[in-house]
Parts: sequence; structure tokens; C-alpha cells
Amino acid sequence: MKDLGYRQSQGDHTLFFKHSASGGVTALLVYVDDIIVTGNDEKEKDDLKRRLIQEFEIKELGRLKYFLGIEVAYSRQDIFVSQWKYVTDLLIETGKADCKPAATPMDSNQKLSEGREEPPVDKGMYQRPVGRLIYLTHTRPDIAYSVSVISQFMHDPREPHLQAAHRILHYLKGSPEKGILFKRNSVLTLEAYTDADYAGSIVDRRSTIGYCTFLGDDLRVKWEEPMKFYCDNKSAINIAHNPIQHDRTKHIEIDRHFIKEKLEE
Repeated sequence: MKDLGYRQSQGDHTLFFKHSASGGVTALLVYVDDIIVTGNDEKEKDDLKRRLIQEFEIKELGRLKYFLGIEVAYSRQDIFVSQWKYVTDLLIETGKADCKPAATPMDSNQKLSEGREEPPVDKGMYQRPVGRLIYLTHTRPDIAYSVSVISQFMHDPREPHLQAAHRILHYLKGSPEKGILFKRNSVLTLEAYTDADYAGSIVDRRSTIGYCTFLGDDLRVKWEEPMKFYCDNKSAINIAHNPIQHDRTKHIEIDRHFIKEKLEE
């Protein structure tokens, strides 16, 4: 691929892409003996297929419909990517096919700790579904945070961790068909969303931050306008307007954990 002028992605080494002088882009993704080719430069795609045929014995299967558990559906206005069958198989495998659906993947007030005083659970029984859930986050960003939390306890899972994992499965039971919708539109805006749970970990008082960015629907766009930035800073505003609330902040606990960590190092 590099000999053909393609660059290898540093974020995913199985992804190769090439930008043509006309502004088009062609991308190739490979997994063992399966390949996806996409892009808006038809000539380059045809050239790439011809070169691949010269190097390997390949068979073109047409428009992408199913790849590594990911289902792709098309219409004139959009492309929908989901893992419906993957979710269904996961629920059957974990014995949750007939479970009661949950409205959310995690209780927003729940704080999981190492829970050494709680009864341990079988490590394999915990790691297998959590691993499957990690892969599911490719098309289900709505469970990304919850899965990131329970995956922190893979080395020593306890009963509360398993219950939290089951809560995600119950949530999936009520929404197995959800996925990501890529709409065809001409509106190009750059937006970023971020939120942070300041010093939210009850184990070491570390913070958890999450963010996502959206730039239209192209792979390479030059953008020079101001970007919209959304964040949740109500607490900071309230504290700034009411100094009495300063004694309720977590700075003292954070300082204590920080100093203790440095002393141990």
C-alpha cells in the first residue's frame, strides 16, 4: 500500500488512505483476508482494485453489508451502521435474552470502587462479556462511558462490578437496534462537546473526562471558522459567584492523594 502512495494511519495500522490531486480521498481497511475499499475518487479505486488483483487472488463481493459483526444499511440520504445481530448473540451468550430492559446503561449516581470487601466473581465470566462490550462501543457510543468504567476492574472483578456489567446488558436488551447514522448533508460545521467528572474517582480522586468532535461528514476538510464548544461548567460558575461554596470543593482531598502518590513514588 505504501508503494502505491498510500499513508498508514497511526491511530489504526490496518487503515491506509490516499488523497489525490483533485481533492478526492480513497481509503482501504484490511483485517486478515477481508478488505474494505471506499472513497470518492472512482479512478483511484479502480486503479487500486486492479493492482490488488495483480498481487493477490481476490474476489469482489460488492457493496459492504456486513464486516466483523458490523451491519451496514443504505438509503439515498444516509448510511446506518449497527451491530444488531452482535447484540442479540451477546444477550443469548450471557443468558440475558429474556431479561428486563433498563432505561439507562448505568446509574448516574453510582461510583464503583475496587470493592475489596465485596465477594469476588469468576474472572473469565466477567472478562468475556466486558471484552465483547468494548468492541460494541464502535457503533454504540451511548455505552462507551459505562463500559470504560467496568473495564477498569478486569484484574479483580467483584460483585458490584458484575452487576454494573449486567445493567449495560439490560440496557442493550431494550435497544438492540441502535447504531450510528451518517447523513448526507451540505452543512459543514465544527463542533466539540466535553464534560468532566472532576475528581470523581473514589479510589484515587482522579478526574474522568469525555469528549467528542464533529466536523461535517468528510475525511479531510479545511476549516478556518470559529468552532462551537460545549461544556458543563455550572458548578464552576456557582462557586465563582458564591465563595462560601469553596469549602465544599474536592481540592483538599485531591492534594492529599497527590502528595501520597508522590511520596510512594
